[in-house]
Amino acid sequence: MEEYWSHAHSISSCKYHFVWCPKYRHPILELVKDEVTGLFTETADHFGHEILALEIADDHVHLFVQTDPKHSPADVARQFKSYSGKHIIERHPAIRESYFWGGGFWKVGYYVGTTGAVSEEVVQRYIEQTEH
Repeated sequence: MEEYWSHAHSISSCKYHFVWCPKYRHPILELVKDEVTGLFTETADHFGHEILALEIADDHVHLFVQTDPKHSPADVARQFKSYSGKHIIERHPAIRESYFWGGGFWKVGYYVGTTGAVSEEVVQRYIEQTEH
């Protein structure tokens, strides 16, 4: 895991922790765990993200990913959720009929948190104490 990514005119460290659930929080992810892992890997490869950690529980997913700053957290969540959800529903019509009659696999919302090399206090102190 590289701490910083180098780009043509910038250096970045954009790491996001996501959590989201299947619709209605059905505890069915154990049934498709390997497929979700594979689909997330394909998504990361396609968009240039790096999966730093992934944990798939029965009723929710934790994804820790590093990405380019051109991708907003909302974009990253949409990329992972839409691609994986679409393929899981297509590959498992019985799951769709039993659990997801309203269409879609994932709940609309998600949690996202950012991480960095320094704390909020360090950034605030730097801004306050630096001459501008």
